[in-house]
Amino acid sequence: MDNLVKMTPHIIIQARMGSTRLPEKVMRKIGGQPMIGLQIERLKKTNLPIILATSVALENDELARYAESLDVKVFRGSEDNVLERYYNAAKTFNARHIIRITGDNPLIDPFFIIEQLKAVKIDQQRYYLSEGRDRKLPLGMSFEMFPFSLLEEAYANANTKFEKEHVTPYMHQNFPGDINIYKFKNLMDISNFRLTVDTENDFHLMEELILKFGCQHKSLDEIINISNNNPYLKGINSAVRQKKWNE
Repeated sequence: MDNLVKMTPHIIIQARMGSTRLPEKVMRKIGGQPMIGLQIERLKKTNLPIILATSVALENDELARYAESLDVKVFRGSEDNVLERYYNAAKTFNARHIIRITGDNPLIDPFFIIEQLKAVKIDQQRYYLSEGRDRKLPLGMSFEMFPFSLLEEAYANANTKFEKEHVTPYMHQNFPGDINIYKFKNLMDISNFRLTVDTENDFHLMEELILKFGCQHKSLDEIINISNNNPYLKGINSAVRQKKWNE
């Protein structure tokens, strides 16, 4: 199999307005620009095709229109069955390989994504790529990659509400037992930083990083250096508890 960059994977962002802890967060503005717009702007630097997978709920109309205004393809599907929505988004736009990203991570580093796609050599058709269970990246800086065939298989075999609400348990738990698990290369442990947005405190940190330090234009390494040199930043959302993947 050729390297991952030559596979031209599609980035599929799952996002909707109905967040339980911070409603409408993806369209909340920082410096006049919605968070999802900041994320899309960064991800365009990968030069990979981008799809937004949102739901048919009317509250997502604004989100869908905004993404389309940025020349991003939009698929609208189930509100609660995220696996079905994701599968149909990939199928609609003929995505043979998929990078999964969630819309609450506006500072995800496009160059880190490309670096990993170049570094990891995958020689199997049934693969799942991620940072692995021993998390070393900050929340908000990771991604997953897998082939459409495995997504289709996960969709066909999903029976529980949990499996339908999440996209990749079938893969990262290796339910069939023959999925080739690949991990990111050369990771330093910087997991003590939180760069995702689930709460007001997370949002306040993101405002500070973007408005004061211009982190929407910075790499992951630069963002970590800024955070290390300004210890008060970590304290803004240090009390936030992250939901576990199986909650």
